[in-house]
Amino acid sequence: MPENSERDAAEWVADLEKAGRDYLARFPAGRSPLERVLLRRIERRVGADQQMQTLPRRALQTVLDTLEHEGLFAVTGQLARERDTLMKRGRSARMAVRKLAEKGAPRDALSELEEADPELEFQAALNLARKRHIGPYRREEADRVAVRKEEGILARAGFGRDVIRRIMETTPDDLQDI
Repeated sequence: MPENSERDAAEWVADLEKAGRDYLARFPAGRSPLERVLLRRIERRVGADQQMQTLPRRALQTVLDTLEHEGLFAVTGQLARERDTLMKRGRSARMAVRKLAEKGAPRDALSELEEADPELEFQAALNLARKRHIGPYRREEADRVAVRKEEGILARAGFGRDVIRRIMETTPDDLQDI
């Protein structure tokens, strides 16, 4: 009988490790969000009976310790790439970091990502301006009220005053140089 339970434990470890690695490859996550995901997997497979979950839970802790030892929860580089991707879509660095926090990224890794390259931030603001047809991409001349509204759009998107001012001062002719 012990041989059978050892084999079951090895199967659980292999299954949970594969699922954990697949999840971390797709989403930046810390230990606790991954643990919640894998616990749901265990519950789907064996049900809510605590006695049936004993062996899989031990296997889960082994897998989590292994992944942590390998440094897979230190996802600063991956988080930086995801932040940059969100910024290319027109999000400010602040909003991109907030989005990653909502997804469950570890807070200590996110604190390093607050400050982004100013030029990347400007490009993100330009992308948002292009999508919203504001600033240098506006279709017709804007009066003072319209300019204030455009500034508000950029401010609510999380961009700082210097970036907003730079976007508003950019003319359509300047866009070829950027």
